[in-house]
Amino acid sequence: MSRFTNEIVPENVSRSDLIDESNKRAARAGYCSRSGEPLRTTKIQTSVPFGKTKLNVWPRDRNGKLID
Repeated sequence: MSRFTNEIVPENVSRSDLIDESNKRAARAGYCSRSGEPLRTTKIQTSVPFGKTKLNVWPRDRNGKLID
């Protein structure tokens, strides 16, 4: 028996009802909150930048060419 089941969605169901149902099922499985928000923040969201930002960390010459 397959773990996943296909469900047929009636034509008269609105898009917002479908999103609400999918968020409710995902929250029950532990993937997100009931509103669809992630449960944990990612590493990028939690980092607090400070100091001078290094956009170009590779050594370059005056013309912008990479130095070997």
